Amino acid sequence: MISDKKTRFRFFNKAALMISGIVLLLISAVILLFHGNATSNQAEPAMIAQVYFDGDYRIADGPWQKIVKGEHISSTKGDVSLRGNFHMLTPDGEYVGIYSGDMPIAFYTDHINLTFFEGENEPYVMDIENPIFKDSACGVYWMAHSFVSGSEDPIEILVHNPHIFGNENAIDELLSNIAFWPGLDFEKSVLERGQAQRDIGLLFVIISFLFLGTALFSSLIHIKNSKVIWLLGIVILFAGTYLSYSADGVSFWSESIVSNTTILGCSMMFYTLFISIALVHLLKSTKPVGYVTVALTGLANAVFFTLPILTDIYFYDTWIYWASLQILANIILTSCLITEFFIAKGRKRFFCLFSVLPLISFTLDAVMIKLGVWSSGVSSKYVFIIFFIVAMVMVLKIIPNNINALAKAKELETEKAALNNQLAESRISTMMSQIRPHFIYNTLGSIEQLCELDPPKAGELVHDFAKYLRGNFGELDNPKPILMSQEMEHVRHYINIENVRFPDMTFSFEMNSADFHIPALTVQPIVENAVKHGLMKLEKGGSIRVVSYETDTEYCISVEDDGAGFDTSKLLDEKKHIGIRNIRDRLKVMVGGTLEIESTQGSGTKVLITIPKENRK
Repeated sequence: MISDKKTRFRFFNKAALMISGIVLLLISAVILLFHGNATSNQAEPAMIAQVYFDGDYRIADGPWQKIVKGEHISSTKGDVSLRGNFHMLTPDGEYVGIYSGDMPIAFYTDHINLTFFEGENEPYVMDIENPIFKDSACGVYWMAHSFVSGSEDPIEILVHNPHIFGNENAIDELLSNIAFWPGLDFEKSVLERGQAQRDIGLLFVIISFLFLGTALFSSLIHIKNSKVIWLLGIVILFAGTYLSYSADGVSFWSESIVSNTTILGCSMMFYTLFISIALVHLLKSTKPVGYVTVALTGLANAVFFTLPILTDIYFYDTWIYWASLQILANIILTSCLITEFFIAKGRKRFFCLFSVLPLISFTLDAVMIKLGVWSSGVSSKYVFIIFFIVAMVMVLKIIPNNINALAKAKELETEKAALNNQLAESRISTMMSQIRPHFIYNTLGSIEQLCELDPPKAGELVHDFAKYLRGNFGELDNPKPILMSQEMEHVRHYINIENVRFPDMTFSFEMNSADFHIPALTVQPIVENAVKHGLMKLEKGGSIRVVSYETDTEYCISVEDDGAGFDTSKLLDEKKHIGIRNIRDRLKVMVGGTLEIESTQGSGTKVLITIPKENRK
C-alpha cells in the first residue's frame, strides 16, 4: 500500500512538472503571439516603409476624395479607384521624392484584384479575369509590379472585390503595406514576422497528433473518457492549422492561394463544429437542444462545402452565411451553458464559464471582421492558447485516472476469475465430500436386500439414489444459485435413502418461504452432517427439523437436530471440515449470505443460514 502511494506520488510529481513546463511554454507562446500581432500585423508594412501612395480615391462612381493617412476607405461598397503617385522615403523616414522606377513595388492584397494604369502604357491587370492568375485572387498574397518609369503623371489603380462580400479593411491594408521588393530579403522578412505564430500552430498540430494517438490507444483498451480525448485532439488540430495558415507570409511557403483560403476556412469551420460537439457533453438538462443545434450546424456546413463543388460560388463567398449561422448556434449554446451554470455546482460551474469563451471569441471575431475592426480571428487565437492549456491539464488528469481505473478493473477481473476457479473447486469438493464411498456401498447394499425382500421399495430407493447422484453431479457445472424449493427436492431424495437404513430417525420440514435463491448443495450437506455427526452417534432415533422463513430484510433457513452435539470451540475446525468451509464461502460470494453454527454436547446442533434480500437473484 505504501509502495503504491509512493508510486502515485512520484507520478503526480512528474505530472506537475510536465504541466508547469507546458504552462511556461505556452506563456512564452502567448507573449510571442501578442508581440507578433502588436508589431507585425498583416495590415502593417513588411519592411520599414520606404514607399507610400499619395493622391485621391473614389468608390464606384462617387466623387474623388483626398487619401488621408489613418482614415478608413471601405473596400466592400464597390470598386475603388486610387489616383496619385508613389513617394520614396529613406529608412529614417526622410522624404526623397517621387518613385523613380528603380525597384519593383510590393503590394499586399487580401481578396482583391488590382489593375494598374500608367500613362499611355497597356494596363497591367492582376484580376480574376487575367488567365495568368485565374482564380488565384481568391486569397491573401503578396505581388510585385515594376512600373515603367518614374513619371510625375498620376498612376491609377483600380481595386476590385470579386466576392459577394470581402475584407472591409482591404484598401487600408493595401496602402499601409506598400514597400520596395528587394527579392528574397523581402520574403524572408515577411516570413520571419509570422514565424512565431506558425511555430505555435505547428506545436498545436504536433500535440494534437499525440492526443489522437492517446485517444486511439484509449479506445482500443476501452479506457473511459477516450471520446473526450478524441474531441480535444481534433479541436487542437484545427486550431493549430488555423494559426499556421493565418500567419504572415503564408503565400511564400504555400503558394496555392485558393488552397490556403480553403484550408483556413475549413480549419475554423471544423474547429467551431467540434468545439460545439465537445460543449454538448457538458450539458445535462439542455442536452437535447445542444444536440439539435450541433446537428443542424453540421448539416449546414456540409451544404457550404458542397456549393463550391457543384456551382461557381467561391468557398470564400459562403463564409458570411456560415459565420451568421454559427453565431446563431453560439447564442443558443451560450444560453444552454448559462442555464447549466445555474443548475451545476462546484467545478462544473467553472467548466460552464470556460466553455463560453470559444463561443464568445468567435462571435466577436466575426462581428469585428465584418465591421472592419480587424481582419482575422484575433480573439480566437488567444482562446486557442487558453483552451490548449486546459486541454493538456485535462488529459494529464484523465489518462492517469483512467489507467488507475483500468488497473483496478483488471485486478477485479483477476480476482473474479480466481474466485470463479475457487467456486468451481468448491463445488467439486462439496460434491466429492457428499458422495462418500461408504454411503454408496451402504445404499447399494440396501438396494440389494430390498430387491429380494421388497422389490417395489427397492425401485423407489433406486429412483431416489439416481436423483441424489444426478443432483450432485448436475450442480457441478452450475455457477448460479437455485431456488430453495429445488434444493429441498435434493434434500428429500437424500432423506428417503437414509430412512431406509435408519427408519427410527424422523425428519420434518416447515417451508414458510421457498421462493428465493440459494447456492446448490447448501442445505443437503448440512442435513447429511446432522445425520452422520449427530443422530448416528445416538443409541437410537433422533430427529432433524428444517425450517425456512423470512424477515423484512433476510431469508433464513434453520437446520436443527437433537443429536450428540459437539464443542464448537474445539471440534469445529473448518480446515478439516472442508464441506462447511465451502458452503460458507459460496454463500458469501454468490448471495452475500452467512452461516452460523450453535451446538451443545448432549443436546444437539443448530445451523442458521441467512441471505439478505437485496442480494436475491
